[in-house]
Amino acid sequence: MKPANKFAPYRRSTFLATVEGPGRALAEKLCTMLEQSFDSKDIQIYSGFPIVVRDMEWIAGFAMRASGPVAYCCSPATLAEMGAELKPYMSGKSCIAMKPRKGESMDDVLALVGRAFKTASRHGGMISKTDARKRETARKKTASTKQAPSSKRAAPAKTKRKK
Repeated sequence: MKPANKFAPYRRSTFLATVEGPGRALAEKLCTMLEQSFDSKDIQIYSGFPIVVRDMEWIAGFAMRASGPVAYCCSPATLAEMGAELKPYMSGKSCIAMKPRKGESMDDVLALVGRAFKTASRHGGMISKTDARKRETARKKTASTKQAPSSKRAAPAKTKRKK
C-alpha cells in the first residue's frame, strides 16, 4: 500500500527502544500478541510501527500514538466475523482505538485485540489497487517463466505400422 522504502525488518528490541514512558509496557504486550498470532517473517516495521504484511496484503499491526495506542485490523474477514465486538472501538475502516469503555480495563481491550489478531492470522488482508496490479503482473511473469516452452523438445516416438 505504501512505498517499499518505508519498510524495515522487525526487531522487537529496536522497536521497543523507540517507545518511551508508560506506553512501553503496553507496546511489549502488543508485540507479544503479534508474535503469537503471526509468523515472525511476516512482521515488518512500517514508518516506525509493527505491521503484518503477507503477499502485499496488510493484515494487522499497531502504532503507539500520542492519543493512545491504535491497533490495525485490515482483514475484511476478521472485520466481518468480529465486527459487532470491534465496532465500539473503530475509528476508521481498520483502526481500533485502544481506549477502554466504562466498566472495562485495558486488559479487556487487549484481549479483544488479541482475538482479532488471531482471527486475522487465518485470513488475508487489504491491498491497494496499485499493489494488486503489481502483484498480478509479478505472478504472471513468474508463471510464464515456469511454463516457458523448451527449445529442446524430445522428438515424437516413432511407431511401426502394421501392414
